[in-house]
Amino acid sequence: MVIEMLKLNILVKWQKVLACCALLMLTACGKSYITPDTTVNAPTGIGVMGYDVVAYHTQQKAIAGSANIRAEHNGTAYFFASDENLQSFRASPEQYLPAYGGYCAYAMSQGNVVDINPRNWAVEDGQLYLNANIFAQGLWSLDKQGHIKSANNKWTHLQESVLEQK
Repeated sequence: MVIEMLKLNILVKWQKVLACCALLMLTACGKSYITPDTTVNAPTGIGVMGYDVVAYHTQQKAIAGSANIRAEHNGTAYFFASDENLQSFRASPEQYLPAYGGYCAYAMSQGNVVDINPRNWAVEDGQLYLNANIFAQGLWSLDKQGHIKSANNKWTHLQESVLEQK
């Protein structure tokens, strides 16, 4: 019993440390206090910083795509590592696009708009989620379903406010 209590106490302390680190890292990553001008995180016109969105699903890894193997979707260019991945995307782009327009999933669950690092990711129930850094990824992983529910709600409101601005 005492050992279980000690383990729980240590776990709670680590969660607090991770939360503090994530808050610091999210601030350092450029937390936005305003809504983005677009609902897709592609300031250069290239989605997911040029990483292959299909590879996350099919190869379970982050793979940089090639500018020579690309597709346009709703004004954003997506790069792919292979022609096969390009064809898969063309057949069903919505299946492969990241949640929240490619913004950080953990930050979105907190009501913030933050850029991502394409090497911090997860596919849950067929949906690609990207995060800003390893700290955000770790915090997001502690309660994926809770963060997804919260982020989904906040993303809906954010999209509505972006549409109102246009």
